[in-house]
Amino acid sequence: MKRLFAITLVMLLSSAMFFVVVSAGGGLVTKSMTAKWTGTLYDVGICPFDPDKILTVNVGNGVASGPLGSSNFLFVYCIDPIKLEGYGWGIITTAKGDKLHVYVSNLMVNTAEDPPKWSQVEVIVGGTGMLEGAIGTSFSDGTWTSGAARFPGVYSDGPPPGYPLPTPPPLFDPAQGWVGTTIGEITF
Repeated sequence: MKRLFAITLVMLLSSAMFFVVVSAGGGLVTKSMTAKWTGTLYDVGICPFDPDKILTVNVGNGVASGPLGSSNFLFVYCIDPIKLEGYGWGIITTAKGDKLHVYVSNLMVNTAEDPPKWSQVEVIVGGTGMLEGAIGTSFSDGTWTSGAARFPGVYSDGPPPGYPLPTPPPLFDPAQGWVGTTIGEITF
């Protein structure tokens, strides 16, 4: 009986050790992230969630260290037109097609600077592919670079065959180009 108990105990402990080793090997990884981005802001209307704010679409791309690498993004903000503060949501898509979901808070623009400066805090709230379940935070800041750009989807040589000519939304203000950097951590 003692022998059977000892064998059973050894098997249970071995199974538990195997589980711990396998779980540790497949655990989450935290990586520092730095990035350089460039994009264009388009003020396209009234924010549907907050009618006192302007709806701004931010389209761009850049290169980040870690799992993002070369990426493009689409962010949507609700910005107070007087205080130039706001919040938003975004999706960053890697070259492999993995997506990172981001919530933006504390967006601030300082137009007293020349060129105007901006900053924001990002909270990573999930993703797809290798970034599924990702979490983390980052801080981004930068400057405006220009005041002219076409709205995405407006084709200089006409739309692809079989598609109607796209009509961009009317812009409240001229489009604004920008550059910026990001520092933070991502766990995935």
